[in-house]
Amino acid sequence: MPVVIRRADRQDAALLSSLNADVQAVHASAMPWLFKPPGPDAFSRSDIAEIVEREDAFLFVAEIDDVAAGYVYAEIIRRPQTPFHFANDAVHVHHISVRPAHRRTGVGGALLAAVRSAASAKGVALLSADVWTFNDAARAFFRRNGFLACSERLSTGEEAIRSD
Repeated sequence: MPVVIRRADRQDAALLSSLNADVQAVHASAMPWLFKPPGPDAFSRSDIAEIVEREDAFLFVAEIDDVAAGYVYAEIIRRPQTPFHFANDAVHVHHISVRPAHRRTGVGGALLAAVRSAASAKGVALLSADVWTFNDAARAFFRRNGFLACSERLSTGEEAIRSD
């Protein structure tokens, strides 16, 4: 079963909302005080229209036998030089989600490969992603795909670390 990656378009709002529900449920379960439960408001038609029209955004859908198996949303982040760091560009992966039945089958890797290819075409070599510490599966996925931890954000208060 080959994985086919295609660019998402305006007609994919309901599909992307459905694909997002898998990963959103993980986040809402771990931190219900912060993350909303999955719902139809994720990836509205206007959200998708805005993303797909942007030159600096990448939104891909993975399909197996014409059935959606996952998606990825990433964008180019251009940081200007400051007195403290040099100018740098990176493609930041905002969302990646693979249906549970298709995890560990190469779908996520194929989605990241599409992002890498799109980034390269725009002259950007660096990819980045944020991963919540409770999400061991995502952390392992990104490590398997060449990502290394390079920063850590700390928070105070029980809400910041509570995962019950």
